[in-house]
Amino acid sequence: MLSFQARYLFKLVHLINCILLILLVPGFCFADGGVEQLIRDRLSKDKKTLDLSGAKIGPKGAKILADMEALSGVETLLLQGNKIKYRGIKALAKSPHAISLKHLDLWGNMIGDIGLKALSESFYIGRIEVLKLWKNEIGDESLELMVQSSNFKQVKTLMLSDNLVTPVGAGYLANPETFPRLETLNLFRNEIGDEGALALARSKPFANLISLYVGENNLSDVGAVALIKSSSFPKLETLDMVKNRLGEETLIAVHKHNTGGKIHIITR
Repeated sequence: MLSFQARYLFKLVHLINCILLILLVPGFCFADGGVEQLIRDRLSKDKKTLDLSGAKIGPKGAKILADMEALSGVETLLLQGNKIKYRGIKALAKSPHAISLKHLDLWGNMIGDIGLKALSESFYIGRIEVLKLWKNEIGDESLELMVQSSNFKQVKTLMLSDNLVTPVGAGYLANPETFPRLETLNLFRNEIGDEGALALARSKPFANLISLYVGENNLSDVGAVALIKSSSFPKLETLDMVKNRLGEETLIAVHKHNTGGKIHIITR
C-alpha cells in the first residue's frame, strides 16, 4: 500500500498537471455544456453584447459559440485573448448567427492570414463597424484579399497593430474604396517603412479618416514628411508616429504644414 506521503504527492502532481492543462490548452477546462453556460452568463441583459475576454475558450469553444442561437442579435463580441486561432474564426465567419455583428474584438487570437481570409469571404459579417485585429500574426497575403472583399464597407475603426504588415500590405490598405467610412486606422508596431507611408500619403482621399497611427514602423523623415504634407486625409485630427527614426526634417514639416495645430501630430 502507498504511504500517506506517497498518496499526497501523487494527488499533488495530478493537480499540478490539471492546472497546467487549463492554463496552456485553450478550451481544455470546458466541456461543451460549460462553454454554453459561460456564454449565457456573459451575455448582456439586452443580448447585444457578449464579453468573453480572457475566457480561453479556444477553437473548440468558438465552434460551439458559432452554433448557438445566443449569438444571434449580438452586436458587440469581445474575444480578447481566447486563442481561437484560424479554426475558431472560420467557424464564426461561416455562422449565420453572426449577421448582426458590428463590433468584433479579436486581440491576441492568432487567427493569422487564414483567419482574416475567412472574414473576407464570409457571407455574414458585412455590418462590422469596429474590427480589432491587433496581435494576430496577420500579414500582406490576407490584406490583399481583404481589400478585394465587400465585407468592410461599414468599418469605421480598423486596428491592425502588432502584426506583420510590410510596405506591400500598406499599399493594399491605401484603398479608400474598400473602407469608405474609415475613421481610425491603427498600424502601430508593424513594418510598413517609408514605402508604406508613401503609399498611404499618395492614396486617393480617405474622406472620413480622423486618426492614423503608424508608430514603431521603421519610418524615417521621408515617410513622416509625406504623411504630414499629404492631402489624402482632409479630416485628419491625430497623426501618431512615435518610436520611429524621425529627425529635424519632420519637426520642420510639423511647424510648416500644420499651421494653427489643426492636426495633433505625435512624434515622440
